[in-house]
Amino acid sequence: MLTDTLRLRKPRKILKKINKLAPRIRKMSDAQLQNQTQIFRELLKKGKTLEDILPEAFATVREADYRVLGLYPYDVQVLGAIMLSQGSIAEMKTGEGKTLVATMPLYLNGLTGKGAMLVTPNGYLAARDEKDLAPVYKFLGLTVSLAFLSTDDEEQKATPQMKRKWYASDITYTTASSLAFDYLFNNLSSTKDRQYLRPFNFVIIDEVDQVLLDEAESPFVVSSKPSVQSNLYGLADQFVNLLDSEKDYEFRKDDGVFWLTAHGIKKAERFFKLKDLFDEQSRAVYRHIVLAMTAHLIMRKGHDYLVVKGKVILLDEDSGRLKRGVQVSTGLHQAIEAKEKVELTNIQKTAASITFPALFSLFNKVSGMSGTAKVNEEEFLDIYNLKVTRIPTNRPVIRKDKKPVLFLTTRDKLMAAIDYVVKLHQTGRPVLLVAGSVENSEIISELLLNMGIPHNVLNAYSVAYEAQIVKRAGQKGEVTIATNMAGRGTDIKLGKGVKELGGLAVIGTEMLPKRVELQLAGRAGRQGDPGSSQFFISLEDDFVSSNNTGRQKKYYRRLMRKKQNGKDLVTLKSPITKFSLHMLRDRVAAMSALQRTETNKGELILSLQRKNYYDMRDRVMAKKDLQADIDQAIDRGIELYFKKEKIKNKNDLKYFINEHVTYNKVILPEDLENIQDYKKYLHEIINKVINQKKKTLINKEQLNNFYRQIMIAAMDGCWIDEVDKISKLKIEAHGWTNSGRPQDLLQHQAAFKMYLQFWDKITLAIFDNLLLSQININEKGQLVVVFN
Repeated sequence: MLTDTLRLRKPRKILKKINKLAPRIRKMSDAQLQNQTQIFRELLKKGKTLEDILPEAFATVREADYRVLGLYPYDVQVLGAIMLSQGSIAEMKTGEGKTLVATMPLYLNGLTGKGAMLVTPNGYLAARDEKDLAPVYKFLGLTVSLAFLSTDDEEQKATPQMKRKWYASDITYTTASSLAFDYLFNNLSSTKDRQYLRPFNFVIIDEVDQVLLDEAESPFVVSSKPSVQSNLYGLADQFVNLLDSEKDYEFRKDDGVFWLTAHGIKKAERFFKLKDLFDEQSRAVYRHIVLAMTAHLIMRKGHDYLVVKGKVILLDEDSGRLKRGVQVSTGLHQAIEAKEKVELTNIQKTAASITFPALFSLFNKVSGMSGTAKVNEEEFLDIYNLKVTRIPTNRPVIRKDKKPVLFLTTRDKLMAAIDYVVKLHQTGRPVLLVAGSVENSEIISELLLNMGIPHNVLNAYSVAYEAQIVKRAGQKGEVTIATNMAGRGTDIKLGKGVKELGGLAVIGTEMLPKRVELQLAGRAGRQGDPGSSQFFISLEDDFVSSNNTGRQKKYYRRLMRKKQNGKDLVTLKSPITKFSLHMLRDRVAAMSALQRTETNKGELILSLQRKNYYDMRDRVMAKKDLQADIDQAIDRGIELYFKKEKIKNKNDLKYFINEHVTYNKVILPEDLENIQDYKKYLHEIINKVINQKKKTLINKEQLNNFYRQIMIAAMDGCWIDEVDKISKLKIEAHGWTNSGRPQDLLQHQAAFKMYLQFWDKITLAIFDNLLLSQININEKGQLVVVFN
């Protein structure tokens, strides 16, 4: 808290200035208040900074909030807004009005004309916030948009023109996933008029922990053509079936890691007829061995996937529902199919991909809001360079957070939780009960029905539907069962007479990560309301059993034997047991943070290449004269091909010309005597082929358009292959780690070498596209290029 106090010292001084300005701003007429926007923009043009105009700008939008919405931001909300404007994360408890807080930094940064965004985890929240707050921004003369089509417009397809208008607004509300896909598709556009994004400027990430932590490891992927199916899946599966668990590999089940022993490595080299399993030529083989071993040792049938009608279908480990149409990436899905002896599905090549950390690193300034960011303060600072500051609540929190009750079995735990719900329901207190899984929510629902207690069950089918139920969860006598953080971002307001009964009671029936537990507890006790939280956990909870050490498992089995022998072990009160669970949670949190760090390191490789590639692509898209680039590609292409194909005589040259220059019959001159003659003649015939193509074209602009098309097609084709190879590096890195090699260094070295080769491949692809393509002008006078 001392750190937070120090960080808030300067914002509190700014708050005093804002409060001093408030009486003068309040006396302004609507027209005068609206004119403030023009005044601020003129000041920015004259060299004033956002920090210079912040106090008066915040006072202005604060007054606008009151006049338009009837809501006047509290001092603590203004403090949160100041922290957001400074590019920090503001931790503000549930019910503290984060939605209204955002109006101030969004207005301030929207004045620059460079754009300000608010990004939410789901479309319901983005659409709700944009609808509720747009009147404030429009009142002050700023443009505002929702950067995706609402559910009412499902049949309509967003055009580049529509998206360009959305993203050109002063303030844009959108979802993190929509923004990620728009970024990828924008950079896959073949022409400038199909692009719609401008450089990213300022963003506020709502529920920042969910976006940058919970969803950090899942890349957003745009797929391209299917890649050629490898026959190594079947061979690798056969090899893994031959392995002896005693001699050929080590497997640490608790940690989920495995590696081949020296004996296993030699067996692999004999089976696949390799000299060295870890040399560059053996990468594909080693990757398939890792995939096959993962499929056999890690992926469990009935837990991680099912085989339904001859198809492998993944199971959602959180909800227990089938994830139809979803595949595990990097070939693992195909390895599971080989294991189960079903038909292998096609692997889609990745045309483009990006993770949320990489996406938001593209903004000039990033800030975030959450009710529970402080738990991961160090990770936010180390990985994203984002400071987390806890903003004081407007009213003291009087919620009673009771100590968790620990049980041995799931059955004992659930029965105790049900008894507690019944007890609370009889008093009229509303209850929000959080189940650990869909299965548990159905069991609890059935038990409550048998007891005659009406209730609502949330299984995350519709975000908007969830939000409506969550809104009612604070009414007298309501019982709501949720399987996750359903309706996150929606306040639970207490109904009439509920405060006197003790407020909302949150009941958890599963051990959860600390941050999630705080999120759930925070649903009660908003804005000084009374409330309580109580968690019931057991040693059979998924979070416990899947992360247990060997010693903890032995302890559980010993207690179960005692229970079976008649000893009363319903609740567990041993301080040592509770401490071990505390340590387990810390260990899991540390492992998750480490995993996210490793993912970000791997993504950094792709991010550097992606930025450089997209910059080069944009240069080609915008350049009005590409002749010099084409000439350079021809010269470089000839040198590369002579080196690659080792052209030493006339027969080699003739074959090369028919493969890469022209399909027409070629009669070589008699006076070609050496390599320099070959290259000179090659330049001559290339110029003839290009001049013939130029005759089809109308003007220089159309010639440049032709050059652009062949260059973009070459670049994109090679980029798809490059992204695919980088994704496979992650699998190969598994072996580097277990062999004691410096993973980061080797991964970066391999990626850099691939990237140098990538640009050579683009040069050769441009060379072929330029000479072997067919061009014509259609009836509309448009250029049509067909690549052979």
